[in-house]
Amino acid sequence: MELQKLQQQIYQNKVNRGFNTTDIGKEIILMTEELGELARAYKNSDKKPAKEISNKDEIIDAVGDMMVYCLGLCAILGADSEQVLQKIAQDNETREHTEHM
Repeated sequence: MELQKLQQQIYQNKVNRGFNTTDIGKEIILMTEELGELARAYKNSDKKPAKEISNKDEIIDAVGDMMVYCLGLCAILGADSEQVLQKIAQDNETREHTEHM
């Protein structure tokens, strides 16, 4: 499925279910909660390498929730998520990063 179609599907689901479609701040707060769930999932894992981690499904689920919020936020803002990702990917090829983990 192409990203733009998925973005539209996610937005329509928000509309159909009466979820937020206008308040950017609320969306950011909800995304932050999902990031907390992702962090908690990692914290509760055995911290093995990614392919061996004990609760990979839980971590992937949290990542998926965050992706849904990102696509929904793009829709709320009237941004094409595919274009957003393409631009960021291109920018990252030449971007100077000052801190590395």
